[in-house]
Amino acid sequence: MQFFFWRDSTMMGVNGDKQHQFVFFNLEDYVPKGHLLRAIQREVDFSFIYDKVKHLYSSVGRKSIDPVLLMKMMLIGYLYGIPSERRLEEEVSLNLAYRWFLGLDLTDSVPDHSTLSQNRRRRFKDSSIFQDIFDHIVAKCIEMGIVTGEVIVTDSTHVKASASLSHSEKVKVDKKPSEYLQELEKEAQRLERQRQAEREAEGKKKCGPVKQDRPDAVNQTEVTQSQTDPGAGLMNRPKKPVGFHYLGHTSIDTAHGIITDIYVTPGNVNDHEPYGGRLAIQQEKFGLDIKKACADKGYDCAVVHHVLEKQNIEGYISPVMKESSIEAIGDKPFQYDEQSDKYLCPEGKTLKFTSVEGDGIKEPYRRVYAAKTKDCKACSLREQCFGKSKNYRVIRRALFHEATERNKERAKTDEYRNLMRLRSIWCEGTFGIMKQSHNLSRTHKRGIRNATEHCLFSALSLNIKRMIKAIA
Repeated sequence: MQFFFWRDSTMMGVNGDKQHQFVFFNLEDYVPKGHLLRAIQREVDFSFIYDKVKHLYSSVGRKSIDPVLLMKMMLIGYLYGIPSERRLEEEVSLNLAYRWFLGLDLTDSVPDHSTLSQNRRRRFKDSSIFQDIFDHIVAKCIEMGIVTGEVIVTDSTHVKASASLSHSEKVKVDKKPSEYLQELEKEAQRLERQRQAEREAEGKKKCGPVKQDRPDAVNQTEVTQSQTDPGAGLMNRPKKPVGFHYLGHTSIDTAHGIITDIYVTPGNVNDHEPYGGRLAIQQEKFGLDIKKACADKGYDCAVVHHVLEKQNIEGYISPVMKESSIEAIGDKPFQYDEQSDKYLCPEGKTLKFTSVEGDGIKEPYRRVYAAKTKDCKACSLREQCFGKSKNYRVIRRALFHEATERNKERAKTDEYRNLMRLRSIWCEGTFGIMKQSHNLSRTHKRGIRNATEHCLFSALSLNIKRMIKAIA
């Protein structure tokens, strides 16, 4: 057996002191050709920001830091999941690609982290610049044809607030009627006026005062409020973390997963409350013609279905499992005629619409349909129908019940199953990516305005990445 020994004949090198030397250094040469920031620089022109913030700067005095540089620096923080502005400053100092994207040479100083926070808190406090940047990218995606608006899926995601349950208190707050409650009240008033007119035409007495509109009405409710961040809401939902959170109500176009709207509320707001209004805003702002909308059971509300139909949007919303709405005597059902708005009992007698009951708060608004006493008096099914103590049969039907039933019918179709699959893919997938990679899991910024900025930048960063991927 032979053994071979090998020895390197080179001398050991020691990296010692070197003389200072002048070099020509071009940052462009050190940014990889396929780098994300190169694609963003090529596809997105951020110069529109100057016009948006011009009114926030004085025409005299020393020059400020370039506002486009500030916005692009904040964007880097969300693109690469850097949650701290102090750390962001360090990363930009060290990363050549970040410097190149911001237009900073090696010798240029990086804006201090306090400069970012002070501009956000003071200069941009009452401006719409963060929303404007988000909308600009959405509009660009529409122009490029990667947002169609044909199918919009919606869901909300919780964002942990910088607040602890140990620093909370019980307070009473004024709560105004939601847009949905106001919509119910308008419908209740319309129906009552309609019934009043019918009774007067028949020469009968009025059936009582018509409910008055109360847009400014408030009712007090007791809530648990954070002492450190009163803008957050206490979330206590099944299978969700208990604590103070914000909710990002998010709409996504299913063509390429572009987020078309993200609207932030406290964590104790019901999902369905801002829904219809946000869809209408998207249609008006971007000129979208939304054909179909899909959401989970948290949006199954009679008024939601009505609002979608008013907007000519076909809703595909998961129905909440409820008892059957069919009225019957044993196995003999009452038949409802939507055109004449009447019920027909198994014996062929008519139950007419007589009034609206409920207040929309303690009791839901419902239409009341009643049979005539003389029709029920001699009916052989009387006792089985409504018992001995009453004089006639009454049926109560929720407002916008027809719209709810039409949604239930759509929920039986293949189209519903396909859209729910898309909703699961885009909504749950989007929230997972935003929380893992784009700072959405929590916010250290307090107040609804700051939480909105946080969510907008998180959504903006994902939109830009998906836009680049779609056109690659």
